[in-house]
Amino acid sequence: MTHDVVVDVVIIGAGAAGLMCAIEAGKRGRSVVVLERNDTAGRKIRISGGGRCNFTNTHTTPEHFVGGNPSFHKSALARYTPEDFIRMIRRHRIAYHEKKLGQLFCDGTSQQVIDMLLRECRDAGVDVRVGCRVSEVRRNERFLVSTASGDFEGRSLVIATGGLSIPKIGATDFG
Repeated sequence: MTHDVVVDVVIIGAGAAGLMCAIEAGKRGRSVVVLERNDTAGRKIRISGGGRCNFTNTHTTPEHFVGGNPSFHKSALARYTPEDFIRMIRRHRIAYHEKKLGQLFCDGTSQQVIDMLLRECRDAGVDVRVGCRVSEVRRNERFLVSTASGDFEGRSLVIATGGLSIPKIGATDFG
């Protein structure tokens, strides 16, 4: 069986997590496609922080997290820190301010962060497809993802569909 697109990594979801994952995978030389069911990427980013995007917190450290694997967040936060993201924000000349307790917000709008993430994806060679609803995911030797826009095959699959926090913007229980 042949598939329309064969890549190293298929990412389902073009929110903050999906786009950041795509950027980092693309920078590491992986071929990446991001599939987003909505007509635009970053819908939750767009409304975060009242439209100003609360993009990070300077107090994000391992001791503020709990989880099933007590070491995962330590290694993840050691590899990519809030300062790493702030450097990207500065590189894209996005003005920002601290509101309170280390919360950083854009001076302008959250669209600046969405545009930055999409530019970083483009620069990393990432293919972002919007309006691409996934109908089925299967795994044989590789992951096979079927959509109305075609079939995608990847060595790795990332599901970054978020949670059900805001159904009005398209949040579903797909993930």
